[in-house]
Amino acid sequence: MSAIMVNWLLIFSLLFLGRDSMKAQLTTSIVSLLLCLSVPIGAAETSSPTFQVTQRSELTWTPVPDGLGAEFAVLRGNPAESGVYVIRVRFPAGVMDTPHFHSQDRHVTVIEGSWYAGIGDVFDPTTAKEITAGGYMFHPAGAAHWDGARGDSDAVVQIIGNGPVSSEQSNSGEAMWVRVHE
Repeated sequence: MSAIMVNWLLIFSLLFLGRDSMKAQLTTSIVSLLLCLSVPIGAAETSSPTFQVTQRSELTWTPVPDGLGAEFAVLRGNPAESGVYVIRVRFPAGVMDTPHFHSQDRHVTVIEGSWYAGIGDVFDPTTAKEITAGGYMFHPAGAAHWDGARGDSDAVVQIIGNGPVSSEQSNSGEAMWVRVHE
């Protein structure tokens, strides 16, 4: 019960039931008891929320298996577990992934360089849309797409989503990572 509600109940009991009436005393006692029962023990001690700051120099980059030099860094959470996660993926120049989809929605922001993305099951790097640093792309769950650093410089993206999330190739037997040349 909120403190505001308790105050209104006390004011009500005093104004409408009279200061000296038994009803006012009973109401005040009940409200006080409810207030005591609704406040957990130790609630007077407030804990500060936990903030996290991660500097770029503090990121731990892990190679993507068979990713042709692609790397990822986990900033918060774990994509394999329940809850919000934040990761970054570094695509080396000329490396893209082929059509795939994820089991959950994902929000992608380009942090560095130019990142190229295409949608659908057909991989054609020449049709990929360039998204520059600061740009954003939403990946709906189950929607096929492909992306990477098509040009001659690396690209870094930040991905936010809810786990657990899985990825699946759209075209069975196709390599997940490929080198593209322009």
